[in-house]
Parts: sequence; structure tokens; C-alpha cells
Amino acid sequence: MLGGALIVLVVWCVAVVLVDERSRRIPDSLTLPALAGAVAGALLSDPPVVLGGVAWAGLYLVGRGIGGGDVKLAVPLGIVAAAAGGIGAVLLAVAVAGAVTAVRGLLCRGPVPHGPSMLVGVIIAVLPGVIAGVSCGA
Repeated sequence: MLGGALIVLVVWCVAVVLVDERSRRIPDSLTLPALAGAVAGALLSDPPVVLGGVAWAGLYLVGRGIGGGDVKLAVPLGIVAAAAGGIGAVLLAVAVAGAVTAVRGLLCRGPVPHGPSMLVGVIIAVLPGVIAGVSCGA
């Protein structure tokens, strides 16, 4: 049922990673449609989860070294995390993203793009809820 949506999501994630790894920036053409779609979908189905995106982006706005593309990417990822597991999942995703970027920076001995780490963070934060929701019977 969700096969087509899942394919689009995977293609989008791959595009974000490839572009950010290559150019060290995530263009508006990748972030703004995702941001608009996530906000619109959340407002139509579960408005409070928008706060997850606002919270993640807000944390990045007060921090240093985070680019505008990462701030815009934080909104849809925060909404997804909040929808899947509440504010705890958002905070877990932020923490994992920071840790992954820090480890990559140490291993690579220099600056690394943060977008791929954000995607890893949200996957780790959302996966337990997805697995728990999988029905093997009916």
C-alpha cells in the first residue's frame, strides 16, 4: 500500500545524502518541498507533531555551525520523529545526529556534512515504533 511513498522517500533520502556529501549543502529544491509536505500533512492529520519539527529546527537556530539547509531539513525530520515517538524521539534523533557527525568529524579529521547524520538519527529514533507497529498476523 505504501510502496510508492516509500520509494519516493528512499530516493529523496539518497538525493539529500549525495548532494550534501558532494557540495556540503542541501539545496532548497530538496528541503522546501519536504518541509511544506510534512507541515501540511501534519496540520491535516495531527497538528501537535508540527512542534517536533519546530523544536528540532529551533535547537539548530540557537546553535552554531549548522547551515540553513540543515535547519530546513530539521522540520520534516522532526515532524516524522514526533509522529512516530513524540518529543522523546525528536530528542533522540537530534542526539544521534550530533553524535554521528562528531564521530565522522573525528574519523575524517575535518568538517563533514550534517544532513546524512540527521537522516541516520531520525531512522534510529523512528525504527522501534515502526517495528512495534508491524503486524505479523492479520
